[in-house]
Amino acid sequence: MRTTRLTAAMVAAAVVSGTLALASPASADPTPAGTFRKLVGVGSDTTQDVLNALAGDTVNGKSYADSAVKSTAGAGLASYDAIGSATIQTRSGGTTFTRPNGSGPGRTALSMSLTGDLFPNATGVSVKGQVDFARSSGVSSVSGNALTYIPFARDAVGVAVRGSGLDSLTVDQLHDVYAAGSDHKINGQTVHPVLPQSGSGTRKFFLAAIGLGENTVDTSITTTQENQADTALTADGTLVPFSVGSWIAQNNDIAPDHSKTAVAAGAHLAAVKLPNDIGVTSPVTTVNGKLAPVNAYYENSTFGRDVYNVVPSRAIDPTSIFFDKDVYDVFVTSGAHEAAFASEAAEAVIAKFGFVNESYNGSVNLTRHAKIGGLEISGLELKTPAPPVLKTTVGDASVKLAWTAPNPAPAQPVTDYRVTLKDAEGALVATKDVPATTTSYTFPGLATGTYTAEVAAANVIGTGDAATWTGAVKFASTTKASGTTTAYGIVPKVAVTVTGTHGVVPAGKVTVKEGATVLGTGTLNSAGKVTVSLSNHLKVATHTVSVSYAGSTKLNASATTATVKITKANPAVSTSAPTSVSHTARAKVTVKVTATGTTPTGTVRVYEGSRIIATGTLSAGKVTVTLPKLSRGRHTLHAFYVGSSTVASKNGVNFVVASS
Repeated sequence: MRTTRLTAAMVAAAVVSGTLALASPASADPTPAGTFRKLVGVGSDTTQDVLNALAGDTVNGKSYADSAVKSTAGAGLASYDAIGSATIQTRSGGTTFTRPNGSGPGRTALSMSLTGDLFPNATGVSVKGQVDFARSSGVSSVSGNALTYIPFARDAVGVAVRGSGLDSLTVDQLHDVYAAGSDHKINGQTVHPVLPQSGSGTRKFFLAAIGLGENTVDTSITTTQENQADTALTADGTLVPFSVGSWIAQNNDIAPDHSKTAVAAGAHLAAVKLPNDIGVTSPVTTVNGKLAPVNAYYENSTFGRDVYNVVPSRAIDPTSIFFDKDVYDVFVTSGAHEAAFASEAAEAVIAKFGFVNESYNGSVNLTRHAKIGGLEISGLELKTPAPPVLKTTVGDASVKLAWTAPNPAPAQPVTDYRVTLKDAEGALVATKDVPATTTSYTFPGLATGTYTAEVAAANVIGTGDAATWTGAVKFASTTKASGTTTAYGIVPKVAVTVTGTHGVVPAGKVTVKEGATVLGTGTLNSAGKVTVSLSNHLKVATHTVSVSYAGSTKLNASATTATVKITKANPAVSTSAPTSVSHTARAKVTVKVTATGTTPTGTVRVYEGSRIIATGTLSAGKVTVTLPKLSRGRHTLHAFYVGSSTVASKNGVNFVVASS
């Protein structure tokens, strides 16, 4: 538990020693007038002066040209004040639009710069591409991940008061005096609470710190431009939340003065009893005659706050097609990469303007004070795209993803697709962002193993749910096969050779099919070869067969076709007949037809010359034919096998029967 930091007398001394210099207010848009730079920022009054200095402009009569922060490619900052002329133009030839005043309007302008919506409302103009970052003294209440809030420095919100009776305040007192229905009294003294303008990050933060919101605050309270004591503290008993960093910078003659008159009349920052503290803590102290932050107040979780630069999340994602190296160089600290804003020279300027530098300045890590939020556009349909329809083809150590766009199309059009590959352990192997016009991507050169591929569509709202595929990635195999020309009845064969890429010798099974019918299988030998024997009863025809290799643990499956030609079997015809017979008798002739691998069927004819004298039907490959009575004399005869669908026709040799 901390104890009292500063007494009321010490607070008063700090105020006296930090009296504001008599600098006149000045706008610090990019100078000279008409200057345009690559990185355009708008928004918060709280950080506008320090950002102007880091842009290299003149602030409160001092040139910061030597302190200009730039990207490695030389892109500079153009930071436009929250107040000034009614409109601004941020690009050469760009649209002229209403000046965003405060954190909320700045973030809205950035959001509309992404979508092309009209700023500040439907009667405004399109600001597409006109803003690159927003200065913000608070975080978004809009869910999403389209915007990243990068911590820039540490600030605090104090209470600027006029009148000695308000030197010390408590959170409860502040709550009660700002709450709806308040009698506006502190310790019996009537006070005059004031709030910053609507859209102010300081206003939003302060109300939350004292336990209020826009629906519970007294709506009759006067509002004023934030961080301007002259317009807020016009009478004794007045109080207004104030950026301590801005108060210090104005008092130290660093930032343009908007509080000289009020300070001369007794305005100062009140000490506040922080939650769980015994005494009160002043936000400021005096070092060498200048105001300086009280770290205990800045680091307090109630009144201390981070201030941010807000950028499109996709602009600082090195894997995104929308990655902006200039934005990344200036704003982001990640790994060995240091933000230009986190350099020693830049942090010296930041400290000069009353802010505290932290080790996490520039971090985009959500565990180190970075935040994310959605686009701040009223009525915007905050939906990311549905998953695309995914088709995956596995190749040689590769996987090809092809997809069709989400259906129905999202209200905010698809801008890009995020393609990701992870290994079996879920570790990221590779990721790629491709334009919305691209509908396929291949991850080449992979090791064998199981992978999960994802494709997600994105729009300005964020990245949608992914379509996924999980499967094995292997090396390629090539199958070659040659068939034979074989007579029916003899086993036909297909010679198969399978080769693998990356020096892998194929192993495993080969299957030969005709249509859905398996004709034969075989296992590859150590050389990746096998001869597959097929059925010896294939029809007599030319067969186109499919030859497929099933693959192995390291090789993909592959297939080819081969031609197998089956011809009719070549038979042998033999006869057995008497050499002589009486002319009154009828001789019997036995005909036998044989063929390799099959038993012929069909008709046998017995000829004398060209005349058929007898016929018979084979049974079990033979038949006994009874001849007609032969006239006396020698008869030269021969048997003829007519053939069948599987066996060719064939003449037997001549034989002689003598009739007497």
